[in-house]
Amino acid sequence: MEVLVSDKKDYSVITLKGRMDATTVARFEEVCTATLEKNFSKIIINLEELEYISSAGLRGILLMEKLSKKHNTMLVFYGLQHMVKEVFDISGFTAILKICDTYDSAVKI
Repeated sequence: MEVLVSDKKDYSVITLKGRMDATTVARFEEVCTATLEKNFSKIIINLEELEYISSAGLRGILLMEKLSKKHNTMLVFYGLQHMVKEVFDISGFTAILKICDTYDSAVKI
C-alpha cells in the first residue's frame, strides 16, 4: 500500500493507494501518528484508491480514530470505493466515523 501525505494550511490529507491489510496497516499507523503530532485540527483520509481493507486495516483505522480524539483532531474519510464502503457498512464504521463522498465536502466539515 502506498501512503501519501499532503499538508495544507489548516489540515493534512493522507491518501491511501492499494490494499490495507495486516502487512500494510503499520505504515498507515506510522504516518497517521506522525501527522497527529503536527497538531492539525483535521486530518482528511482519501480512500479513493484504496482497493481493499481487511479486519487488520479496520483495527488500524479504529486505533487512529481513538488517538485522534486524544489529540483533539478530527478524522474525516472520503472517497470510499464500493468494496471498501461495503466493509465499512458491515462493520458499523459508517455509523462511528465521519465519512464524506468528496474531498470538498470533507474540507467543509
